[in-house]
Amino acid sequence: MKKFIIALFCLISSYAFANPEWINGEIIRIDPSRDRIVLKHEYIPSIKMHAMTMPFGTTKELNLETYRPGDKVRFQFKVEDGALNITTIEKLK
Repeated sequence: MKKFIIALFCLISSYAFANPEWINGEIIRIDPSRDRIVLKHEYIPSIKMHAMTMPFGTTKELNLETYRPGDKVRFQFKVEDGALNITTIEKLK
């Protein structure tokens, strides 16, 4: 039984890491010189963060040139050294 519980936990954990959640938001401000974007986002269940407007770091690979304040987007992020950094972002239609 103990092995079954451990296997089940590993399966659930790998699913959570393999399928990062998508969060909806709206772009408020973009600061490409600091690799930062300010988003008004919905509740983020994985870290139990309430909906709010806040800055996120971005990776160098993201092309922020195609985005403007007011764009509705969805994004994925990772936590690095206590900071939330966007890894993927897409415009919503």
